Amino acid sequence: MMPRLIALKLLRLVPVMFLVTFGTFSMLLLVPGDPALAFLGQDSTEEQYQDVRADLNLDAPFLSRYFDWLGGVLTGDLGNQLVQDGFTVLEGIQQAFPITLELAVVSIVMSLVISIPLGVYTASHAGRALDKIVSGTVFAIISIPSFVAALLLIFYFVFNPDIIRYPFLVLGLAWAAWLLYKWYQRLVDPEEGASGIYYLVLAAVVVAFTLWLFNAWPSFSRIGISRITSDEGIRENLQDVFLPALTLSLTEIAIFTRLLRSDMIATLQEDFILSARAKGLSSRRILFRHALRPSLFSLITLSAVAFGRLIGGTVIVEQVFALGGMGSFLIEKGVATRDYNVVLGGVVVLATVFVLLNTMVDISYNYLDPRLRRGRR
Repeated sequence: MMPRLIALKLLRLVPVMFLVTFGTFSMLLLVPGDPALAFLGQDSTEEQYQDVRADLNLDAPFLSRYFDWLGGVLTGDLGNQLVQDGFTVLEGIQQAFPITLELAVVSIVMSLVISIPLGVYTASHAGRALDKIVSGTVFAIISIPSFVAALLLIFYFVFNPDIIRYPFLVLGLAWAAWLLYKWYQRLVDPEEGASGIYYLVLAAVVVAFTLWLFNAWPSFSRIGISRITSDEGIRENLQDVFLPALTLSLTEIAIFTRLLRSDMIATLQEDFILSARAKGLSSRRILFRHALRPSLFSLITLSAVAFGRLIGGTVIVEQVFALGGMGSFLIEKGVATRDYNVVLGGVVVLATVFVLLNTMVDISYNYLDPRLRRGRR
């Protein structure tokens, strides 16, 4: 049943991709400018202008040009860059797409790793002091534009790292002290819960990690990115991608936390949660084994949409950090010069990634919710 479902969903992508590419090709005709003039410059003669238009196939009818391009795409040929002679669109995408893909992956992973624990904790402690602090913080983060967040992170992490290092040390040690306090509570009062050895081990891990990171605080890059395949290796690459990824993830963390908190609060009111509590299950088991799973549907959908948006190109952040990803490639090499092949090639790649992500999310629902699998039998 599942292979048939996957095949049907993938088949539906064909008309979607056709409409996306056809609509993009049509809208490019409305953009002012001429690739032939961008290629030749303003001092070209009429004869040179007509020759270039013929060479670039710009004088052919609209549908003929579109289907010629589409036929090339189906064979894996995205065409040549019209303005930057000697370079294919595929070569440009191969240079730009890995940067954007890594940036999007790191941003989404950072967002989920931080927002899921925050969402679960604030939902289970709704109305308490920490919940109010987190709620106020995420609302403030949402209101900060991405370019402002980028400049602030550069100011603190690149030019004034000690402003971040020492508060990080204090917060890490304070967290470890709180964990030790929880361990002590369970040690002197067994009615507080099961053995608190978990808190003791976690406190030791937090102290070790805090001291290690404080002493080995990395040097973050202001602009540019070192690729994973370069001689510097993955460590240098992650240092370069950290700040732009953090810039992008701040907004996602705020949105994901609020969404998961809301869904978790609703789930915790369900009858099966009350039944689990009546059976005497621990709060941690109820939260992570019974309440979290059905609360993830909206978060999974939103994270896929956010990932697709990040893959689509984060032009402002890429410009601030001079990364040279897909956003910069499409704007500088495609839209600014009215290079049809660059824009269409980029749209095909980005649209394909976006619709495949949403299809995977749709399919994943069948694994997360057994009611959907039973409903299709």
